[in-house]
Amino acid sequence: MTERGFFEWLIVTVLCAALAMAATWAGWLWRMDQVAYDAAMSVARPAADPQVVIVAIDDPSLAEIGRWPWRRSVHAALIERLSEAGVRSIVMDIILSEPNSADPEADTLLAEAIRDSGRVILPLVQATRGNAIVGEAPPAPIFADGAVGIGHIHVEFDPDGIARSIYLWEGDGDARHPQLGLAALQHAEPERAAGYAAPVAGFGAGWHRADWLRIPFAGPPGSFRYISYADVLRGDVDPAALRDKVVFVGATAVGMADSVPTPTSGFNRPMPGVEVNANVYAALKRGEAVRLMPRPVAAGLAAGIVVLLMGLMLRAAPRSALVIAFAVSAASLALSWVALHAAMWWFPPAGAVFGCLLCYPLWSWRRLEAAQRHLDSQLEVLDRDAAKLFPAMQVELPPTHAVDPLQARIGRVNQAVRRQRDLHRFVVDTLDHLPVGAVVTNPAHQVMLCNLEASRLLEAAEPLTVARALKSLEWPPGVPTDGGLPSPDAGAATVRTVELDAPNGARLLVSVAGLVDSAGRPIGSVFGLADITRIHDAQRSREETMHYLSHDMRSPIASILTLIEAEQLAGDTTASGHALLNQLTRYARSALKLADDLFRLVRADAIDASQFSELSLAAVMQDAADEIWALAKARGVAVELRIDNHGHDEGYVRGDRDLLRRALVNLLGNAVKYGRPDSTVEMTLTREPNGWAVSVRDHGEGIRQDLLPRLFQRFGRLPTAASRREAGIGLGLMIVKTVAERHGGRASVASTPGQGTVFTLHLPALR
Repeated sequence: MTERGFFEWLIVTVLCAALAMAATWAGWLWRMDQVAYDAAMSVARPAADPQVVIVAIDDPSLAEIGRWPWRRSVHAALIERLSEAGVRSIVMDIILSEPNSADPEADTLLAEAIRDSGRVILPLVQATRGNAIVGEAPPAPIFADGAVGIGHIHVEFDPDGIARSIYLWEGDGDARHPQLGLAALQHAEPERAAGYAAPVAGFGAGWHRADWLRIPFAGPPGSFRYISYADVLRGDVDPAALRDKVVFVGATAVGMADSVPTPTSGFNRPMPGVEVNANVYAALKRGEAVRLMPRPVAAGLAAGIVVLLMGLMLRAAPRSALVIAFAVSAASLALSWVALHAAMWWFPPAGAVFGCLLCYPLWSWRRLEAAQRHLDSQLEVLDRDAAKLFPAMQVELPPTHAVDPLQARIGRVNQAVRRQRDLHRFVVDTLDHLPVGAVVTNPAHQVMLCNLEASRLLEAAEPLTVARALKSLEWPPGVPTDGGLPSPDAGAATVRTVELDAPNGARLLVSVAGLVDSAGRPIGSVFGLADITRIHDAQRSREETMHYLSHDMRSPIASILTLIEAEQLAGDTTASGHALLNQLTRYARSALKLADDLFRLVRADAIDASQFSELSLAAVMQDAADEIWALAKARGVAVELRIDNHGHDEGYVRGDRDLLRRALVNLLGNAVKYGRPDSTVEMTLTREPNGWAVSVRDHGEGIRQDLLPRLFQRFGRLPTAASRREAGIGLGLMIVKTVAERHGGRASVASTPGQGTVFTLHLPALR
């Protein structure tokens, strides 16, 4: 990813994470959170407490006992029945805030039943005037005096109208009254109720609440055991079903029950208030409550989920990004459900889901923008390149017209693809019509490209057979190979060239060069194969002709010299005849030297690198110095050898010993002949970065700079007084140059008039 692409990813990540954090912290999506909570509560709910029984004032009871309100003596009878059955607590979810002045006898019976039972808990409600709370409405004193506990029955409605929570303590002036379920727990199990202590008093005037509790409902309405009010009065209920139970008495009949919608109610199934109180009691008994995750923690978790999603989408393919976004959103919901079910912690997932669903379109938009930007830039490059290449190919592409910019880009891409196909066809056709073979291989030595001429020369058509044919060629011993193929020299610009025989008997000139990418990494090799059979045959014929010619010239000249020497030994010639013989001797020796030089030049041109052997340049230098000793002695010149190898080897190379010695002899001979008499000629061996250098330095007159380029030319004698004094035809330095080049090196010269000349033979080191 580019630096700009990472920066845009970072911006999208920060934006989406910040929005998810803010939405979670501020509760912007509270409705979605509540829906998720209700769904999770419906799935992750505890089992109903079997010790809780609800005595329901249901429709059958109304039909049997009569219309509501019933006489309070009926309630007194119910309390007596329940007390006789041995219930632990009787929680009367029936408002008794005022005495019945029309039937004081029934009130008395009920008050006596409450007092005699000693296990009745009564409800307390708010006193209201219109929408204003004006105080408390506790049970009438006649009933409250005999009750063992009084609790409020208020529930909290969220903004969506669903009852999900209560306050454990409420009251006018002080929050001193426990919730009805807590009051029942205080009576039934005071040890467990001790964990829910009353708040500190002193709130002041007005209605006050404390200790908010989100209820973990046991299930939908009807989760607890229901018994009809009328059945208990008739005695149709087995006392064992009521013994030691906590009984909640309240209305469930349609039209009279204080029913409220709860998270587990479902559609059109509100939960009676008496069952809500039963759920509160069961939750407090279990010591459970749904705890809201602290806002900083929830907001940080939502932001972390978004960052995780963006990290996954950073490496994901576009087709997978949408799936990942939905998967992480679903995982956020699953996380909130698991936390609720396993630990009763509620994590509101809407902010995290919102951030995740926002990540995909924003990041896809930035990705698309980056892709289009890159596509446009690359299409511009292709168009510029096509403007240079395709006009020469006479390729005309139809213009693209589209209202949609994306369609226009698609059209340009189609044009670029067509141009690439045309270019590929152009390259293939060009290669197939080349007069030489071309083979391109990758680093694994697999053939990637092969033209028709290469297939013909190698007698192979398929890439596999072409690779096999290349590896089966008899590469010279001095050529380093890798996997059966020659290794190109370091650097793509260096070309290695060898001659060898093809399977069909043809003589091939094979060139191999390395291919590198824009970063300089090797990406393969290219082989060039040229059929030089006719050239090779012509060169061999020329060599044979020159050999015969030099032999035929040398033989009669040698015979002439023999006869002249015999005549001179006879000593019967006149002075003029003696001068004539000396002149003939000079001419014959010049012709003989010409024949020898021609022979050596032909031999140097015909060097076969496969016949090279390892040799020491220091030893060759010594042989050349020994051979030139007599000539140097005659002119009073000392030949001094210097080997500057710093303790390394003595200049080992691969080559032809005789030809290298002859090249050095030629250089030493020129230095002795053209240097000053009674001087010194230095022959030095030095190390170079890629090989060795043998330098021959004289202390003669030197050579003008404008004459230096003529030295290594055929018959390149210089128009100087020194050259005119010495016999020769100008093939000696040509031989030196040819020997150096055939050994993969070169020859050079440097001279300063009046200070002498330095000839240097540069040769590659032994690999």
